[in-house]
Amino acid sequence: MTRNVKGDTKVFLPNWAPVTGFYCKFASMNDWDQDIYHLNDQQPLPERGSLLVAKPTVGDFFFKRSLILIVDPDEGEGAMGVVVNHYMGYNLRDLMPEIETVEEIPLFLGGPVGTEMLFYMHTLGPDVIPGAIDVGDGVWFGGEFEAIKRYVELGGPVEGRIKFIVGYSGWGKGQIASELERHDWAVLKAGWRDLLMGEGDDDQWREAVASFGDRYRLWLNLPSDPTSN
Repeated sequence: MTRNVKGDTKVFLPNWAPVTGFYCKFASMNDWDQDIYHLNDQQPLPERGSLLVAKPTVGDFFFKRSLILIVDPDEGEGAMGVVVNHYMGYNLRDLMPEIETVEEIPLFLGGPVGTEMLFYMHTLGPDVIPGAIDVGDGVWFGGEFEAIKRYVELGGPVEGRIKFIVGYSGWGKGQIASELERHDWAVLKAGWRDLLMGEGDDDQWREAVASFGDRYRLWLNLPSDPTSN
């Protein structure tokens, strides 16, 4: 599913080791701001393929206004997912110059864990990329690296079909449930394919929030940088 980007050895992870110690922190705001954006909706536990949509007051560098695809849900051993909308400012060849392509393929920052590892999600499916995991809505995660490399080097279209991600996000047992009780996230379970494969900017987060309806409109009123007002 992944490749170690510091060498030529592919690293496949059939099971994700739970990583503890991820806690969202709020931006420096008054208590009344936190209360305003604190909606008491009961959120379902995320399943494989669910999207976590960050509350606008989550101020952590990695998770601010983030969308996180859950790849492995918490079934008693912790959970693993990747942020899908934070462009790193680098392209694939910056990281792997041996890739033979002239296309500028953006890299996204999937989280603070395993930043030496390259992940990928795609719409190509297991017939093209063997070993890929179905995460729903016509999107797959991982698969054989040589197959994805070959596809890119043969000039296969990448935009809207493949997203390359560096690092991932991990939770210990029961940690996501605790964060949902704290209302750090809203959970989107279906209809997110276009959000997932988008270009990776704040508009993706805003579109996800808007999909929850008028009750969440208040989240959209908070600027990305509250101190700029």
